[in-house]
Amino acid sequence: MKKIYALMTLVTLSLALSSCGDEWEYWNSDLLGHWEMVSVIENGHEYDLAIGEYEEYTFYDNGTGVYRNEFGTRVRFDWYERGSRKVELRFDDGITEVYYYEFEGDYLIFYETSSRRNGWVFRYAGRS
Repeated sequence: MKKIYALMTLVTLSLALSSCGDEWEYWNSDLLGHWEMVSVIENGHEYDLAIGEYEEYTFYDNGTGVYRNEFGTRVRFDWYERGSRKVELRFDDGITEVYYYEFEGDYLIFYETSSRRNGWVFRYAGRS
C-alpha cells in the first residue's frame, strides 16, 4: 500500500510541477531570424518604400526579439504565436501589436488584419 501511495504522490507531484499554458517551441518557428522591410501593402497593392524608410525585426529562439527603424530606435519585445499565422509582439515600451502573417519564399508579410489588405513585406536576412 505504501508503494502505491508513494507512486501516486510522485505522479501527482510531476504533474503539478510540469508547466503548461502559453508555452511555444520557439526554436522551430518559421519567424526565427532577421527580417528587413522591403515594401508596404496598401489596399491590396504593393509599393516600394519611401527613401530612407526602414524597419527590421529579429526573432530569437527564446521568445524575445528586437525591432529597429530608420532612426536607430531599438525596442526589445517578447513574441507569442497566437494560432495559425498570427503573432503577438509585446514591446518593452508597453505597446502590444498583433499581426497576421504569411510567407512567400524568403519573404515574410505582416498584415494589420485578417483581411490582408494592408501590411508590410520583409525579406529574410539570415539567422541572428
